[in-house]
Amino acid sequence: MLEVRIRAVTFDFWNTIASEPPGTMTEARRRAVAAACEECGVAVEAERLAASLEGVARTHQSSWAEGTHFHPREGAEMLVRALGLEGAAEELVAEAFLTAGRGAELRLAPSIGECLASLDERGVRLGIVCDAGFTGGALLREHLDSAGLLERFSGWAFSDEVGHYKPSPQIFEAALSALETEPAAALHIGDLRRTDIAGAAAVGMKTVRYRALQDDPEPGVEADFVLDDHRQLPQLLERLG
Repeated sequence: MLEVRIRAVTFDFWNTIASEPPGTMTEARRRAVAAACEECGVAVEAERLAASLEGVARTHQSSWAEGTHFHPREGAEMLVRALGLEGAAEELVAEAFLTAGRGAELRLAPSIGECLASLDERGVRLGIVCDAGFTGGALLREHLDSAGLLERFSGWAFSDEVGHYKPSPQIFEAALSALETEPAAALHIGDLRRTDIAGAAAVGMKTVRYRALQDDPEPGVEADFVLDDHRQLPQLLERLG
């Protein structure tokens, strides 16, 4: 039994609440940037555009792995420099890059709605701790709203808004502060050992690794619990008291 009852649960977003069909966001950004260039009358070869986008993605991935925050707008600025854009074209392409994820198709994790409703009915406070990539918190909230899930959450910590990636304690502490809950009374569920599990455990939260959408192949700190079905989470909290 836990000494303190779990009063709040924070969720990772990607591969815990929702996933993208492989390459969805990458292709959405490519199309959006190409359309913005065409609208501005700027000719950019497909190969150059692809290489520039790939370079931005590599920089982001490296920064994320090192725990050095790389803001989406930094990615947009890097892209327009690589394409040699200025003035109105620079602004339009940057905006296209940053908002390309708005219309992307995302797939909700099985039974996530049922899980959130059950936790909400139990009076558990719900939050999100998310490494947002190039699709920032504002757009991810729009996706949650479209899916009818936004109202379930009352605490947010998106990396582009907090300025830190998991496993940094600051991003977990931001969510806990918004939920007005101390770490000992909170649980975090996510798919990655290095970021979700190690980060949450380090600040004193209980941890769950969710592996239905992605079973993390990397070694690292294992969670207190491992679940394959979101419907198991309310049952787990019931057992824990």
